[in-house]
Amino acid sequence: MKYTLLTAVASAFLIAACSEENPSGAITVPNDDPNTATGTLYVDESQHLLVTTFRNVHGNSCRLEDNNLIWKSIEKDAITDSSEYEFIGDTLVLYDYYEGTSDNYGDLYVGGTAGNIYGTWVYTGYERNRQTGEQERHTNTRYVTRTYTYAPGKVTISVEYHMDLYVADEQERGYMESSFMAELYGYLTGRSHMDDVIYVMDNEDQASSIALSIETNGVQIIEGTKTNQTFKIKDKTYTVTVKKAETTLHFSGRTNREVNLEVTDGTTVCSSYAIYRTADENICKTENLEYFKVYDDEDEDGNTFYYVSTYKNTNHEAFKECLSGIALPITNVPDLNLTKKATTPKSGYDDHVERLNQKLLGYIEK
Repeated sequence: MKYTLLTAVASAFLIAACSEENPSGAITVPNDDPNTATGTLYVDESQHLLVTTFRNVHGNSCRLEDNNLIWKSIEKDAITDSSEYEFIGDTLVLYDYYEGTSDNYGDLYVGGTAGNIYGTWVYTGYERNRQTGEQERHTNTRYVTRTYTYAPGKVTISVEYHMDLYVADEQERGYMESSFMAELYGYLTGRSHMDDVIYVMDNEDQASSIALSIETNGVQIIEGTKTNQTFKIKDKTYTVTVKKAETTLHFSGRTNREVNLEVTDGTTVCSSYAIYRTADENICKTENLEYFKVYDDEDEDGNTFYYVSTYKNTNHEAFKECLSGIALPITNVPDLNLTKKATTPKSGYDDHVERLNQKLLGYIEK
């Protein structure tokens, strides 16, 4: 088993990704500030190599053993992580090592002195492809600030979350400008698939997708606010109402979310709910097993273990069935895939992003 250090927090959809491929257990260094860790630093300037070591590391993981979920403590005397670094002007680029080879994609940091690794470096939210020199934005740094401070023999990593800004932006935008709405228009005309209602809370700019969906599906907006909308498609009128949309910050940096909404054609009311939560001691219970996806991994001795990470409780299938009952008659048209919840990664970039998301806030087992 390899333990790796946090180098990625936040994605476009959440303050921190609440993906299917979540880490098997978050590990943190004991500290008065749970979002700060201090360790030792070794620098090999000739090889452009950084090696960090953190000691007395501990945390927890929700494990599946004998068909029972168990909240287990994880401890490690020391965790070592390595990165290759380079300077591009006054920008520091860090490339993580995987299986003895440094990654082709590196995180970009600014704030220090060009050519001098020692100092304070702040993550820009961009990654660089060393082969092409191309840069790609991965993280919205408006909602999270990640800082590395290097000194001779010492490194401090800190993460600051701006949850107030995130919630304010979400509430200002409202829920009628989400990817969920673009898909709903299409689903009611048989032109689109329908993802979980949790996407009514995404914080990405969906203006172009919504405009295209409205035009393609012949939607006429009658009236609306940030939490409800009445619209007409052909001779049918629908109303969408968001009854509850709540976002809270988990200590790991991920967001816990709960949504409850209704769609009606004036006769039938279709209700949907979705609860997404990061596994913790309160929900790591065997009776909740049906709401988790189980993953497997191997420990350092080659033994297989099973774990869960994200709790997902939703009536999505029943909701879609109800919507089908109030939708317009289906015509033979292709699925237009009108929405795009994140920028499509370039070749190789998706693998890099996935590895970064698995190093989410703390130390994780790999």
